[in-house]
Amino acid sequence: MAAGGLYVIGEDARRKHDDHSEPIRDGLITVTIRNRTSLLEGDEGALRADAVGIIEEALSAVAPDRLLDDVVERSGDAVTIDGRTYDLEAVGDVFVLGSGKGSGALTTSVLRRLGESVTEAIVVEKDASTVDPTEFELPDGDVTVVEAGHPIPTRASQRAAERVLALAEKTGPDDLVVCCITGGTSALLTAPAETDLESIARTTDALLQAGAPIEDVNAVRKHLSRIKGGFLAERLAPASVVSLIVVDEVAGEPWGPTAPDSTTYADALDVLDRYGLRESVPSAVRDRLEFGAAGDRLETLDEDAIANRPVRNVVLADASDVCLPAADEARARGYDPLLLSTRIEGEASDVGLVHAGIATDAVESGRPVEPPMALITGGETTVTVENEGGSGGPNQETTLGFAQGVDGWSGIVGAFVGTDGTDGPTDLAGGIATGRTRRRAKEAEVPISDALEENDAAATVTELDDAIVTGPTDTNLMDLRIVLVGDQDE
Repeated sequence: MAAGGLYVIGEDARRKHDDHSEPIRDGLITVTIRNRTSLLEGDEGALRADAVGIIEEALSAVAPDRLLDDVVERSGDAVTIDGRTYDLEAVGDVFVLGSGKGSGALTTSVLRRLGESVTEAIVVEKDASTVDPTEFELPDGDVTVVEAGHPIPTRASQRAAERVLALAEKTGPDDLVVCCITGGTSALLTAPAETDLESIARTTDALLQAGAPIEDVNAVRKHLSRIKGGFLAERLAPASVVSLIVVDEVAGEPWGPTAPDSTTYADALDVLDRYGLRESVPSAVRDRLEFGAAGDRLETLDEDAIANRPVRNVVLADASDVCLPAADEARARGYDPLLLSTRIEGEASDVGLVHAGIATDAVESGRPVEPPMALITGGETTVTVENEGGSGGPNQETTLGFAQGVDGWSGIVGAFVGTDGTDGPTDLAGGIATGRTRRRAKEAEVPISDALEENDAAATVTELDDAIVTGPTDTNLMDLRIVLVGDQDE
């Protein structure tokens, strides 16, 4: 790293010490489920092995290097990004900004391609230990890695946003800024506008506890921010900006601090009203949104405003890019794949029950597909926390809801993971379940009904050795659900 380089660890610093081997396939690192051995020791071993293999292949298919191969190409002093070529000799300074869960690996891949042309880089990650800034020696600047809070923003999130805004003040008309944006950015970069960090954190927590999907949470947070809703694009002007975006919202549209936004202050208030939160959120939040809705505040930047700036927002991947390879791998393993939807939303345990209903119908009637069948879905579920709650996440609750629905059935396995490797505020990616899971949970005195009532799914899937642990996966494409129904004649 260049002299004076900086490696910042935020207040939420963590370190993972799991033994983890990363196999090489076609010259690229692939994702391996860390506890695959214990997972495969459970019942329905063959189906479990296939489910684990399908998940690993799907996550490996969206590794940053693979995504960038067709998008960013360096040739001498020229770099081509999504079909547009930039002469790096003619460019002034080149800045790289990365933010979001998994953005460290994506930013690293971009830095490898741009190399010595980069003046300065900042990466804001949930887990800073996934990025090694000493890998890069920038001739004129530093690689700064900041760890910040997620899903609830912290002081580190605010400091990270201020660092990014400070870098934006350096940009000029001849400069190029490459942004690497992944899910989680809205919490990791928090720059309060006429409110304060604590108020935003409390509002975010209330919305998440109420089971609000991320689109609703962000509709509120964008109108409390100096950086979200496209405002970073305004700060970076007049530099040329290219944002490489991994989309983790069901709508599949470009989003983030450089992307246009169609939501309004009135939309943000509607979200609070829908969940009965308008009167309970901090007064600073309510006052800003109500004043804005009255027409006295600038909305987030829309298509027309962004169109007047040299900003390009490029979608690198969305949920279909992880679900389609899963379907291909399932087919290669002898299953008839049914990719039902990449936009499944709803209460996590209910979504699990729905997947169970499809699986049991396939066994009993051959609908919608004759076994051996692989049901594949993407999207993002939520959890409504009624009481204080325990530990867990949406994919773990989907696992338990599925287990209830397939109780007593044989030849069925369901595996449910958050593609970034963290499910809710846990280090688990998700869980796996069969027709024996509910009985096993009762025998182990961690019954599923109690776990769902107390939102304490992690205790149950962990006790049963059915938690899926991937560690950081270097991507973030919402949830991936794999349900396998074996050949009933075997």
